[in-house]
Amino acid sequence: MPQRERKISVRFSVPFLCGLILFLLSDRTGLGGQMVLAAFAHETGHLIAMTVLGEQPQSIVFGGFGVRIEKRPDFGLSYGQEICIYAAGPSVNLLTAALFFHFPAIRRVHLLLGVFNLLPISVLDGGQILRCLLQRRMEISRADFWQRTVSVFCGVGLAVLASVVFWYSGYNISLLVTCGYLLWVLLAGNSEI
Repeated sequence: MPQRERKISVRFSVPFLCGLILFLLSDRTGLGGQMVLAAFAHETGHLIAMTVLGEQPQSIVFGGFGVRIEKRPDFGLSYGQEICIYAAGPSVNLLTAALFFHFPAIRRVHLLLGVFNLLPISVLDGGQILRCLLQRRMEISRADFWQRTVSVFCGVGLAVLASVVFWYSGYNISLLVTCGYLLWVLLAGNSEI
């Protein structure tokens, strides 16, 4: 009996649409469009990896603070497969940065997005890769403790760096706001954006 194809739910929240419009209208760098395209390429990397591994997402949610791809609960992935999926997004950004090496604006946007998402903070791809690596080696509760500990230390370090950037620039608050959000999510105990 052929398996019935499942539909993927795609949802856009009002805060996402308002935030996107506000971001593009207030962008003074001229890189807003590049940033949106880099984020789209990043998420497409995750979707391609899922498809290659035989996984079809249950839903794609465009929320107030980013895009969340939700896996189907009935599909079991190995830790290695999960790592491939989480690494695919930043890999697409880093590959694009390399391919567009002679185009500094494109290179910088993709490089920053790729490296930022590899930070070992639980709500980012790097944090999820760390979780998979730890859970392969130790019991889940211990792995979760260490993932959370590393995430908080990295989050605090990033917040200090963001404060320095804001102090010296006098206006660039975007990294500081991002760090505040990441730390809030960490302290609230959420593992997803």
